[in-house]
Amino acid sequence: MKTIPFEVLKAELAQDMNAGCAENELLVKSGQVGRSDDVLEMEQLASTERLAAIEPLIPLLAVYGQLATDLLFGGILDTSDLEDDPVGYSSFRSDYQTILTASVTAVLSNLTDKGLIQSGVAL
Repeated sequence: MKTIPFEVLKAELAQDMNAGCAENELLVKSGQVGRSDDVLEMEQLASTERLAAIEPLIPLLAVYGQLATDLLFGGILDTSDLEDDPVGYSSFRSDYQTILTASVTAVLSNLTDKGLIQSGVAL
């Protein structure tokens, strides 16, 4: 199996979690080296291609994001500090669902791109 540097995977996940729109500021904040405009554009295009390859699965991945959120908020996370703040609770839950869905999508697009998994869905 081909070895892929950790920093390359991290950059790809950053792009894929941000729908191919991650900018230098995010990459630098996450410990990456800033990119030239040309390199950033190339990485964003590659992300768009990875995400397009799994596009038919994105609605299902959103369901997985919802299910994972339900599990977290059903007892894994302690949200007792938000009991008296329904707006805060709802916002916190929504943020988690967005993060989980983006994470699941990014991991699947990356694994598919690397040929480590294949979908039985006609892509």
